[in-house]
Amino acid sequence: MHRELLAWYAAEKRSFPWRDNPTPYNVWVSEVMAQQTRMAQLLPFYERFMARFPTLDNLGNCDLDEVLSVFAGMGYYARARNLHAAARIILEEYGSKRNGKVPSRIDWPQTREAWEALPGVGPYTAGAIMSIAFGQRETAVDGNVLRLAARLTDDDTDISTPLAKKHAADYITSLMSALPADDPTLSPGALTQALMELGSLICTPTNPRCEICPIPAHCRARINGRERALPVKAKKKPSPVIPVTVLLIYSPEGRVLMKRRTEGLLKGMWVYYLIEGDADVTSDLVGQKLKSMGYTSAQIERKCNARHTFTHRIWDMTCYEVHIKENHAIEDYRFITPDEATKLALPAAMKYFT
Repeated sequence: MHRELLAWYAAEKRSFPWRDNPTPYNVWVSEVMAQQTRMAQLLPFYERFMARFPTLDNLGNCDLDEVLSVFAGMGYYARARNLHAAARIILEEYGSKRNGKVPSRIDWPQTREAWEALPGVGPYTAGAIMSIAFGQRETAVDGNVLRLAARLTDDDTDISTPLAKKHAADYITSLMSALPADDPTLSPGALTQALMELGSLICTPTNPRCEICPIPAHCRARINGRERALPVKAKKKPSPVIPVTVLLIYSPEGRVLMKRRTEGLLKGMWVYYLIEGDADVTSDLVGQKLKSMGYTSAQIERKCNARHTFTHRIWDMTCYEVHIKENHAIEDYRFITPDEATKLALPAAMKYFT
C-alpha cells in the first residue's frame, strides 16, 4: 500500500509553499492557519502572512495588533493570538540568544509533547509538524484523514466522536510503523501528506472518486460496497442566529466610535458599537441608547443589513449611521479617524459597514 500511495502522491501532489519548503516555521504556520479554513482560501492569507513575518523573529518580536491585522478577514482570530504567543515562547525557550537579545539559532521543540504545550497546537498540528518538518513517525489525523481511515477500515463509528478519532489514529500509527526504514522516499512526512491529499482530492465527503484511487484494493469499504455510506456522521445542530445592531457613531469631526474587544468572540479585534441579542432595535431605541451614553444625536439613519457566519453562530446585523454633537468617547472606546481605521485589525464581520 505504501508504495502505491506514495507513488501517486509524488506524481499528483499540489504545490504549496509550505510543502515545497517544509521548514518547522512554514509547516507550523500553515497548519495553524489551515484550522477552520479551506485550502483555496488559505493560500493568499499564508502568502500575505509570510511577506510580513518571514521568520520566527519577525513574528515573535512584533505587536499583536500587527498579527491580527494580517489575519483580518480570515476569521477565527484565536489562531493569530496563539501564533504570536507561541512564537514568543519558542524564542524564549528554544532560541540561542546573540548578545542576550535576538536568537541567532532556533532549536525548535523536538517532541510532540513539547509542541502540544504551545498555545494553539493540538494533537493533529503537533503530529503534522513532527512528521512533515522533522520526519518522525507521528500521526496527524485531520478531517480528510479521519474520513479516509473510516473507509479504508470500513469503520461505521460516528466520526464526530473521540472513539472514531482513536480508531483513525491507531490505523495511521500502524501505517507509520510499517514504513520501510531503508527507503528514504517512503518518509513519514510524505505518508502524512499523501493521506491528507488522498482525502482531499479523491476520497471526498459525498462522491469519492474510487475509479482513480491509487489504493482501491486496500479499501475495505470499497470492497464491501459501502464507500458511499461512510463515514457515519451525526447531523450537526443548526447554528444559532443572533441579532446584532451595529452603530456607526460619528463625532462632529467625522471620526467613528470603536473599541478593541478584550474577551470572547473577536477578542483582540476592533469593532463598532454593538448591541447584541436584541431583535427589536429601532431608531427611537437607538436615540434612547445614545442619550444613556451621554450623547446628543443630530442624525440617525438606518443603513443596511448583513449576515455573517462564524464557526458556531450567525450574526444577523442591522446597521445604523449616527451623527452626534459631542467629541468625547465613552469608557473603553475611542474615536477613530478613517485613516486610522484602515490600519486596525478589523474583522470581516465589521467590513460590511466600512
